[in-house]
Amino acid sequence: MLEVKNLSKFFGIKKVVDNVSFSVENGKILGVLGKNGAGKSTTFRMILNILEPDEGEILYNGEKIDSKVSDKIGYLPEVGSLIDSYTVYEQCLYYGKMKSMSEEEIKKNMFDLLERFSIVEYANMKIKELSKGNKQKIQFIIAILHDPELIILDEPFSGLDPVSVEYFKNIILELKEKGKTIIFSSHIMSQVEMLCEDVLIIDNGRVILNCNLNDIKQEYSSKTLDITGKISKPVLNQISVFGKIEEKPNNRYIVKLANKERINDVFRLLYSSEITKFSVLNVSLNDIFLDKVGTKYEE
Repeated sequence: MLEVKNLSKFFGIKKVVDNVSFSVENGKILGVLGKNGAGKSTTFRMILNILEPDEGEILYNGEKIDSKVSDKIGYLPEVGSLIDSYTVYEQCLYYGKMKSMSEEEIKKNMFDLLERFSIVEYANMKIKELSKGNKQKIQFIIAILHDPELIILDEPFSGLDPVSVEYFKNIILELKEKGKTIIFSSHIMSQVEMLCEDVLIIDNGRVILNCNLNDIKQEYSSKTLDITGKISKPVLNQISVFGKIEEKPNNRYIVKLANKERINDVFRLLYSSEITKFSVLNVSLNDIFLDKVGTKYEE
């Protein structure tokens, strides 16, 4: 299990990570969301032992993360770190030796993974000769080459076609089934919803949501009503006491209740109105992010 406890980091006088706490169990995938500059990358670098926290601690299976524990971590960064002049094999050899692997282990694991992606023939190609999507595949292969126990994937699907995304997804789920601890960050909400059981939202360096994804979606859905019909102003004013009303075209209203127990009260207030639709609305993770942060996450 990864445990991040009361983590803070200053750059000069600016506090870029502010008392961040969360945990990820073995065999679980945590989705980490936050706008650019929210503090995600800085948090990842502290977990990777690249940056030293100013406050708090990070433990993996009860141990402080040092150079020995770092060998158990795999990292796919948002910005590529491949060396253009190296061949794929040379790149794998370079990173594998950094993780205390033998050349024999590196070669075997590399070819196994290249075969999974149907790119065995790229082993002796230079990185600079590869497409953006194939470079991302090599980044991913390097991240998991040493069979890490803790894996941080920052925008892993960047530059990939749908078929490659499916390959990545299947391998990530296989790693989860093997009991790996996985942190997954993406700007595409549907990808987070597709893979993650738990979600962490960071804004301005602070955790503003840390929960089970299904639980929070059910909570929000049970408080969001989709109503269509002719509703008088006085009735709308009464309903607004229970929550926020968004007026849509064609006499449609989205009502976000402060308390789901008020659904029956809203229904009773609409008794004399001409209502053609009254339903509990399914909400997306992007809706939840918008409510918590105040801006949409996806572009």
